[in-house]
Amino acid sequence: MAKAKDPKESSDKKEVNLNLDPYKAPVMLADTYVISSNEHVVTFNFAQAFLDSTQQHVVARVALTRAQAKEFLKNLSDYVDRFEV
Repeated sequence: MAKAKDPKESSDKKEVNLNLDPYKAPVMLADTYVISSNEHVVTFNFAQAFLDSTQQHVVARVALTRAQAKEFLKNLSDYVDRFEV
């Protein structure tokens, strides 16, 4: 699976062009996340808190195969390590 190209990386990675419409794919802040899985996929549920309540509203769900989830975890860890202040 290719990921968006970082100019600091070597040129052996595939470049992906993302078409992003901010009205169709807004950035949502997640207060909470819940990870679940079965034998096929790992599912990430991202939620926001309601004011003055213990309830959470799920704002996004993402399912990845186990292989994709492992690759995502590695890429996320590398990215956080690289840009952590």
